[in-house]
Amino acid sequence: MKFKFSRIDRLVEPPTWATHLGTFVHEVLEHFYQLDASERTIDAVRSLAGERWKVSDWEAQVTGLEKPQGSLRDFKVAAFDCLANLWKLEDPQQIELDGMEHEVLAEVDGVALKGYIDRFVFDADGRVVIGDYKTGAIPNPRFKSEDDKFFQLLTYALMLQEADQEETSKVQLFYLKHSAVHEVAVTPVKLNIAKGVIVETKEAVDASCASQEFVCNVTKLCDWCHFKPMCPAHR
Repeated sequence: MKFKFSRIDRLVEPPTWATHLGTFVHEVLEHFYQLDASERTIDAVRSLAGERWKVSDWEAQVTGLEKPQGSLRDFKVAAFDCLANLWKLEDPQQIELDGMEHEVLAEVDGVALKGYIDRFVFDADGRVVIGDYKTGAIPNPRFKSEDDKFFQLLTYALMLQEADQEETSKVQLFYLKHSAVHEVAVTPVKLNIAKGVIVETKEAVDASCASQEFVCNVTKLCDWCHFKPMCPAHR
C-alpha cells in the first residue's frame, strides 16, 4: 500500500529530521573523500561541514521541517557526531575510494533497477566491496533479519554483476551514530535469495496494479509512516 501511495498515486512524503540528517552527512562525506589523503583530518571535515551547510542552505531546509526533533544546534551536533565517529571505524587517510555516489542501472531477471552506491573499493583480488553510510539506529534483529538489513546492498551487488560484470566480495553498513560496521560476505546463496525477493516483489506489484488491490502490511513501523492517516488498515 505504501508503494501505491508513493509511486503510483505520486503522493509526496515530506522530508524528516532523520532523512535530512542522513543527506547532509552523505553530502559532507562525498566531498571529504575527494580531498587528498593527507588533508582528511577532523578539522577538515568540520570546515567542510560548515561549507556544505552554507552552499546547500541547510539552515533553511532544517528550519522548514514540519516536525523538527530539536534546534539547529541539535541538528549540527548530531551530524558532527556522526562525522567524527568515522575515525572510530577507519583511518580516512588510509582509504582511497574507487567510487562514490555511483549510479548503477541494470536489469535483474528482467526487472529494471536503478540505484546509487554510497561508496565502493576494489579489494586485493579485484572484487568490489560496497559500503553504505547509515546515520540512524542499528535495526533490532527481532524486527529486521540480516537478509533484510543487507538486501539493498546485495541488490547493488547483483546490479554491478549484471551491468559491469563486476563481482562483489562483501557489503558493509557503516552505522555512524553508533560507531559500528556490520558486514557480510557476498555468496551465491545470498545473491539468489535477493534475486528471488526482487522478482517476487515485481510480480506482486504487477498483480496488484492489475487487480487494483494492494495489501496493507501492518507492523509496528506503521506508527512512523506518513501515509498512516489515509491507509485503509488504520481507518
